[in-house]
Amino acid sequence: MFFGVLRLYFTNLVDSSDISNYLGKGLVKACIAEEVDVRNDKIKYTVEAFEFEKNGKNFEVNGRVMVTGDRYPIYEYGDCLLIEGEVVKPDVIENFDYGKYLSRYRVFAVIYQAKIRKMDNEYFFAKSWWPVAALLRAVFGFKVDFEARISKVFAEPYAGFTAGLILGSRRGISDELTQKFNATGLSHIVAVSGYNITMLIVVVSGMFGFLGRRRKVIASAIMIVVFVILVGAGASVVRAAIMGGVALLALWFGRTYFVSISLFAAAFFMNLFNPLIMLNDVGFQLSFLATCGLVYVSPLIEKYFVRLPEIFGIRESMTMTISAQVLALPIILLNFGRLSLISPLANISVLPFVPLAMLFGFFAVIFGYFSNLLSLIFGFLAYLIMNLMTLLVRFFAVLPLASVSLDWFNWWMAAIYYFALIYWFLF
Repeated sequence: MFFGVLRLYFTNLVDSSDISNYLGKGLVKACIAEEVDVRNDKIKYTVEAFEFEKNGKNFEVNGRVMVTGDRYPIYEYGDCLLIEGEVVKPDVIENFDYGKYLSRYRVFAVIYQAKIRKMDNEYFFAKSWWPVAALLRAVFGFKVDFEARISKVFAEPYAGFTAGLILGSRRGISDELTQKFNATGLSHIVAVSGYNITMLIVVVSGMFGFLGRRRKVIASAIMIVVFVILVGAGASVVRAAIMGGVALLALWFGRTYFVSISLFAAAFFMNLFNPLIMLNDVGFQLSFLATCGLVYVSPLIEKYFVRLPEIFGIRESMTMTISAQVLALPIILLNFGRLSLISPLANISVLPFVPLAMLFGFFAVIFGYFSNLLSLIFGFLAYLIMNLMTLLVRFFAVLPLASVSLDWFNWWMAAIYYFALIYWFLF
């Protein structure tokens, strides 16, 4: 705990040359350092600054800035830019602490309504380890092409739905459908998690079944790393990837895999790298607690669902849904202020279709590279399944009391809730 607090202290230190110490209007020279966030009406770039010009003076700076620019043109990862605008601290937006949210990415300054021009990319490759930079640029370029292929195969909202299922992207999903996912407690199905990593390992193992055990482990590990980069390396997918990596290590050495040990190993290494994840990343908190629920709560409550039928995985889905929500519930209420009462039933109805939609959607896009007929066949199957899923989501969302507001829930209540759970576990 002492070293954890010490690590957090040094994480919160901001260098005197950080761009956040040079506020005001000026010209920032920077390079795009993360995947580009394309929205319907704008684009957000996370850039690494190296020079700031203000009132005719040039300052050598460092640190990251979140820049909001026009929808077009679209620049790519690694592009170096001349950004004209006002460097400010992030605002609090409707009780949402945007600064706290960005701090987990070590971003302490923003530029709204920036005017952007492209400059030479030599600085980026000079300051970066060029093999990694080239790999990331290639991976992000493939993702852009993959999402474009999805849009050619599927019309909206199914294109956005497919991108969410496979890549965890929510850019194309309409606000109306997003609200219904939230109301029914199904937003997790369009967020990349451990399920995607598990599916990836299974698919890779099947594709490379002719290889030996250790070569399959190497192939799976490489695919996991590429996939994590591809989907943006969010906290939940990194947690799942580390757990998957531990499972592959167990397979490599022929040892027993303990999911509880891998879960806490993932939490330890992620927070060793960036302790702000634990404090400010709701995605990590929910992912960790939900997985803890599956590991520790599920064995305790499965006896209450023995009368449910096993057909279509109904009993397992109900047990897993309740187990995941038992520990995550206070964090959901504290951050979103709403409780989905219909969530268990909605999960039982929709979750069995998720793997089929992912599989058919993925094959529809992959076959689109070389066979329009096969792409059409798999795309039609995926469309039928996603259409059924969206119908179910809309049906459950309009039911009375599908979700209720609990904005009065506070940290004291959360503490009492967790103490009661600990007492239940122990006694």
